[in-house]
Amino acid sequence: MQNRSTTRRAMLATVAGAAALACAPGLVRASAYPSQPIKILVGAGAGGSTDITARLVGRELSDLLGQPVVIENKPGAAGTVSMQQLTRAQPDGHTLVWVGNSVMAIAPYLYKNPGYDVDAVIPVSLATTSSFVLVASPQFKSLKELIAYGKANPGKLSFGSNGVNGSLHLLGEMLKNEAGFDALHVPFKGGAESATAIMAGNIHFLFDALSSNIPLIRAGKLNALAVTGSQREPSLPEVPTMAELGMPGMGMDVFFGLVAPAGTPQPVVAKLSGAMQQVLAKPALREALAKTGNQPRSSTPQEFRSIVDKEGARFKALIKARGIDPQ
Repeated sequence: MQNRSTTRRAMLATVAGAAALACAPGLVRASAYPSQPIKILVGAGAGGSTDITARLVGRELSDLLGQPVVIENKPGAAGTVSMQQLTRAQPDGHTLVWVGNSVMAIAPYLYKNPGYDVDAVIPVSLATTSSFVLVASPQFKSLKELIAYGKANPGKLSFGSNGVNGSLHLLGEMLKNEAGFDALHVPFKGGAESATAIMAGNIHFLFDALSSNIPLIRAGKLNALAVTGSQREPSLPEVPTMAELGMPGMGMDVFFGLVAPAGTPQPVVAKLSGAMQQVLAKPALREALAKTGNQPRSSTPQEFRSIVDKEGARFKALIKARGIDPQ
């Protein structure tokens, strides 16, 4: 009887275990994850900082996870096209989006219906942080000079950006508010066009990605007046932060990271987040990212969500203060 009872308990335990697994498909999927190539959608064109960082990290993830990581560029509508596609993807961890400030902290408040719910997508991990740099034509040697000129010459300053109501445009508006001068906003299709406009004397200043402007700064074609990050950038150690110049409200860390569709099983998210921590600790990847002006920084999903919420609240307030109506 004892042997029969023991056998029966063992059989019941086996059945119960199978039932538990059947009720927890996330655990089953996580154990086999990834079972196919991973696609990372990038809401920007090839060759820019967003694309380059995604490819560098994707290559290392592929090596670690044992599946190809395919970068698929989905530019358009300030990156929101990639997020819209994410909402239609299977929530199994095989389709992700490489995101930045624009789609996570700005677009949700600029558009009545951006095509996705930023609170529903699942942050996986932060990947990098960097600064925007405030650059000006060579006539301005400091932020103090730029502000003084703007106040003494109302209506004569102009600034560029990569589009109306994007993060770079809003930073320009923030500077005007903080410093108390006016300037005409001139939108361009991209950073290269706006930098050319500065060098031609058509506009006077702009905020832009650090990496794409370092060569022009080094060549003396543009003056770097400040960076928006919480600390000075290693690639431009001589350039002060906005906070150092008495404008802490202008501080802004630029981030890149990975997000997954709503409904992705927590064990899959945890495996991806752990993989990001491992690859971002590799010296070779850290060096490669640093050369692009980005500082490697992994995080837990909860830490990433906290950063997104903080930046979102900030830009929501700015958009309201500027009287910008969501489109």
